[in-house]
Amino acid sequence: MVVIKNEELCTAGSDHAVFSWVTPGQKADTTVYLGEAPGTLIKYTGLPDTEYHLAEVRGLKPSTRYWYAVASGGASGPLNSFVTLPAPGGKLIFSLGLISDTHIALEDSVNDVNEKYFGKLSKYSGVLFEQCVRDIKARNINLALIVGDLSDSSSGRQYQVLGKALLPAFGDTPYLACIGNHDKYLKNAGLGELGFLKYVAGRAETRASFNILGHQLILIDSCGQNKDWGEIGDEQISWVVQRLKEAAGRPSFLFLHHPCNGFDVWFGTKDFRKFQQAIRRFPDVRGVFCGHMHRHYVSTSRFMTGSLPYVVLPATVQFPCSYAVMRVHEKGFEYNAYKISRLDLSEMSRESTILKDRGRAVFSMYSFGGIGDRSITYSSGRLHRHKQYELSVTLEHKKAMELFMRTQSAGGASCVPAAESGKTRVILGRYDSPGLALSSRLSKIPLYGIKASIIKEGSFSLPEEFIKTYYE
Repeated sequence: MVVIKNEELCTAGSDHAVFSWVTPGQKADTTVYLGEAPGTLIKYTGLPDTEYHLAEVRGLKPSTRYWYAVASGGASGPLNSFVTLPAPGGKLIFSLGLISDTHIALEDSVNDVNEKYFGKLSKYSGVLFEQCVRDIKARNINLALIVGDLSDSSSGRQYQVLGKALLPAFGDTPYLACIGNHDKYLKNAGLGELGFLKYVAGRAETRASFNILGHQLILIDSCGQNKDWGEIGDEQISWVVQRLKEAAGRPSFLFLHHPCNGFDVWFGTKDFRKFQQAIRRFPDVRGVFCGHMHRHYVSTSRFMTGSLPYVVLPATVQFPCSYAVMRVHEKGFEYNAYKISRLDLSEMSRESTILKDRGRAVFSMYSFGGIGDRSITYSSGRLHRHKQYELSVTLEHKKAMELFMRTQSAGGASCVPAAESGKTRVILGRYDSPGLALSSRLSKIPLYGIKASIIKEGSFSLPEEFIKTYYE
């Protein structure tokens, strides 16, 4: 029996969408049915049979609702909906590939908490980096930018492999890099920032600013030697302000390793409020990008910097094993994140966490985020992002499989592990509005005789319902 598991809408841009799912233990076709109305879906297929399915559909229209269902081996997922992003204003100027937290480890990993407990694939760090470079170059980027933690322990061997074997894979595509806290390690015989500057950055200082086609890219050093917390510092904040003054009238993008829009589960910049106060008077700042958290997340600081997006990039080395592309237009940009085309390793990372049941569900949701953390448009000072509303029911595994089979003749479904031990969550649909989710719920409750729930999947740090039951 083919079962569709871990079906996810990875990306919903202005003109394309990307879907992924797994058929555990079964190699089958990768098919997507998609269209503007449920009754007029077009079939997209043609990929080789596989257990790990990653499909992309292009040629979509901006700001348009689409309906879709995935299918493999005769099994069908539920009918879902999403809305494409609005296109940024003006013509496309350049495309920037964004990568974070590659943690090239070799045999010198730091064996940190992520590696011990949360699915960090240190053994496959080089493989994931190489595939990431191939994937991102295939998206016709003009420049790549890596926002830190290229190395895992800053060892000489890691830096040499990065400089001589891995980074040259970009070929004629130029790249820039911010330094990360792991790149500054001196413990465990690391080289620290001297290794980063020599083998990776090829410049004299860890901070830098660059101009590309009328836009300024500011690379900030938020890292201290052998410290996991971030701090920008007064002197460097003044330096950033001076760069912004000199570039007045030109759009600027800021990059650093640590998040700077408040604290997170791990560590952020201690002086984020000073930083935000300093940049708030520069309307030409269009985005702040960081890594470190190994997750998809987009937030704003409404009081300090309005709708300016603070974008946290996912890690290549840990679920969801992703990268991103920012397409810069005259009046703004579109940002979309993509899973590296080694879905087998992404799923290995998801399943490798030692957390069980509820903890694993929280971790997966935290790392993958919502569709509004993976696809956004920022244009003319407005941030556009979408949310999803999931219709699902949690049952004992055997009953869940029975329900999955029943749905195959009446609309389809997909499955994900539930928070409760021995149970499975059956997804009956994901929708772009609560009204569509409620309408589907009203029609499916009498059809299947179940009590399905609607869960908002938007941007979050940790879902409130999980915090209350798991952490208290």
